[in-house]
Amino acid sequence: MVGLNQDELQGVIISDTFNVKTSTLLLDSLPTAGKGVLLAGTISDPDLGIITAASYFQISPTDLSGITLPDDAKFDSIRLKLQYSGYYYGDTTVKQTLSAHQLTDRIVIETKPGYLEPEEQNVFSSTATFYNRSKVNYNTTPLTSKTLSPRPASGDSIMMALPNSLGKELFSMIQTSNTKISNTEEFLDYFNGIVLKADGNAVIGYKDTAEVKIYYSYTGTNGLKIKNELKFSLYDNSYQFNSITADRSNTALKDISLQNKQIASAITGNKTYIQGGLGLVTKIEFPTISSIVGNETISINKAELIIQSTKASDKPYKLPSELILLVANQHDQPQSTLTDAAAGTSSIYLRNTDDGIAKASYNYPITDYINSYVKSYTNTSLLLSLPISDLQNTLTRLELGSQDNSSTKIKLIITYTKLL
Repeated sequence: MVGLNQDELQGVIISDTFNVKTSTLLLDSLPTAGKGVLLAGTISDPDLGIITAASYFQISPTDLSGITLPDDAKFDSIRLKLQYSGYYYGDTTVKQTLSAHQLTDRIVIETKPGYLEPEEQNVFSSTATFYNRSKVNYNTTPLTSKTLSPRPASGDSIMMALPNSLGKELFSMIQTSNTKISNTEEFLDYFNGIVLKADGNAVIGYKDTAEVKIYYSYTGTNGLKIKNELKFSLYDNSYQFNSITADRSNTALKDISLQNKQIASAITGNKTYIQGGLGLVTKIEFPTISSIVGNETISINKAELIIQSTKASDKPYKLPSELILLVANQHDQPQSTLTDAAAGTSSIYLRNTDDGIAKASYNYPITDYINSYVKSYTNTSLLLSLPISDLQNTLTRLELGSQDNSSTKIKLIITYTKLL
């Protein structure tokens, strides 16, 4: 308020006693297609369960149409090439068996009924795509598997030998100019694609530049043996997606599901959770805020949300360096990213604190949201989330306290001026 005389002011008050209601919310399907990374692996997380990531993709002979091989060209071998993207989550000291399986159905974009109804629209997707819960049938017997010690930060490539029978068949098609080589749709009907799976205790990321390489040799004009290669590249990354699932049966979130999407913090030990890939966010509501916002004798100067993690570090899981707040409608569908105009930010950055108990803290100004609550946000809630790209592309997780947690809190601090 402006234009007030000093004698009209009772004083500035700072209060952190406002009710903050929190719960863990499971978002509906997250789009995971075309994100530039193939995720594969398994994590056994004591708090969030057994998490499995698998990546589906197609390969295509688009670079091979019209190629002519020497008459004496002979097939040598066939390999799948994968290059580390640099992303990993979990314990990479545990060995991992990586396997590639041939799909038995085409990868077809699914249309999710009702997804585009006005009340169900959200910030993630407005068109049909593939989601973290999408799956395609595949042969349970792998084309190939390899046990290794993951080195995701190396930038190296992994070469996996594929069956010679497959290689010889593909090589013969190239030699005879089979229409499956010149027509991508025919080829995809013949070879539907690959799903990449892995065990261990980490999820590893690979670049979306996966290739199937055929190595062959022939005799050159000088009589010497010449070696060469042919490649089938990952085709149309909008059809490459990561399927991510969780078995939470032995965790505090055992009852969360698409039919029961919200679990109050009181049920989970006064804690809430955030996790990428699976769509876990922390829902935040302010049940009593209307009493102060709607009071004409009160002018709100500043509102800040203080969010504390239960741990300052969480090895082998890295704490997120950044969080965001999403504004959700009454159906819990996120509609926008909250930006505080005064602070000029839409992100919450990690800062470490130490007041006798080691923990991490995220502080976020929400003055605009609180001031506009009655006018614009009465039927909304806030969703504390990873940034959208991380929510869709990573398994990053965070365990938070709650208002009723004795050591780690989520609290709303409002500075306001009381008028006479």
